[in-house]
Amino acid sequence: MEPCRGLELDLVQASDAYRWSVQHGLGGDGPDLGSVLEGIAAWADDPANRKHPVVTIHLDLKNAPLSHSGFAAAIDDLLIHHFGEGRLYRPGDVMDAHTDLVRGARSTGWPTAAELRGRFLLCLTGRGARKAFYARHEPRRRVCFADYPGSRGAPRRGHRIFANLFVDAHGYSGNLARVKRQPGFVARGYNIVHRRTWDLSIDGRANILAGDVLDSDDLSLGGDGMAPALPRS
Repeated sequence: MEPCRGLELDLVQASDAYRWSVQHGLGGDGPDLGSVLEGIAAWADDPANRKHPVVTIHLDLKNAPLSHSGFAAAIDDLLIHHFGEGRLYRPGDVMDAHTDLVRGARSTGWPTAAELRGRFLLCLTGRGARKAFYARHEPRRRVCFADYPGSRGAPRRGHRIFANLFVDAHGYSGNLARVKRQPGFVARGYNIVHRRTWDLSIDGRANILAGDVLDSDDLSLGGDGMAPALPRS
């Protein structure tokens, strides 16, 4: 049995400050994001875990008060404070010499899963306008990737290479195939709730599998984690 290699943290930002709690709804009272990140970093610092397979953390933005530019700087500062620079694999690492993240991913590609051991990939999901601004605003400085609706296939340019696909939606298999035909893109299938959709995602070569309800007696993880979208030559 392989360990879990992905997390999703639902984030609610305070209305008057760049401060986040981890909770699904706006009316709740979840833990401070910093304390959750501290726990994840402590786990990664444990000598037994330092060579862990790459872990992908999706940060689901539930609201978007204050300015987008202020958000980008504040969330990046917080993430670097808790994780450090060396633990994170960032958009600038994929861009290489290109000015466009999509072209960099399609041309240069990703390191192997073995090379990504001990690293984290962070990806913004949720509020569309905020994550779109984040991705294109000084992209080499960004800490997180940002996803886009996978129903659009694989874009030819831009700064978003994580495709987010709703598994039970009509056309899921076709949309997944469109994303995976192009090198460099990471496809996440979410809303996996039973074995049929799990197998559908595996057969379609989805990189990240996510679901709210999984039957632990029926499903297990195997292999060597998220396959590199395009190995470096």
